[in-house]
Amino acid sequence: MVRFLILLLIPISMINTIDIIDFGKSGNTNDWVIVNDDVMGGLSQSTAVAYENYVLFSGTTSLKNNGGFASYRSPYGNFNLKDLTAVEIKFKSTGRRFSFQLDAYRSWWYPNYKHQFSNNSDQWTTVQLPLGNFKEYKVGEQTGKKISQSQLENILRLGIILLDKEEGPFELQIDYIKFI
Repeated sequence: MVRFLILLLIPISMINTIDIIDFGKSGNTNDWVIVNDDVMGGLSQSTAVAYENYVLFSGTTSLKNNGGFASYRSPYGNFNLKDLTAVEIKFKSTGRRFSFQLDAYRSWWYPNYKHQFSNNSDQWTTVQLPLGNFKEYKVGEQTGKKISQSQLENILRLGIILLDKEEGPFELQIDYIKFI
């Protein structure tokens, strides 16, 4: 008697390739989500509204109840960024300091990696954030380390976060995010 064992191998996670994330009604960001400090008792509030050529991420940050952050995040995936050099963002804002965030872990207490960006005018601005300059943060505090090449191979989530330790309203219009 011959027995056969058939194995079906299904990849747990496909490697996502990223060229450009186009925001707005014609874009590919309907599955991005808002994550605010209310997950830990904070009082900050934000929304994201898609317009024809951009998304408007806006709200109010509050430092009450040890809060103070608002974020707009991609769904979880598996992004390999090791062969890329920078993130390019075209945006317009009211002058607050935002960060582009790379998450290598699903748990909030593990490190994540951020690079700040801002502008002081209400004009469209394009910035390039070198991937090698992303700094490591743990529970909102900088550790003094930078992201490594091995960590760039296994990014689980992308996002925009406002964590500037200031209270008040904010607006950020994002046209696109491009990986180069």
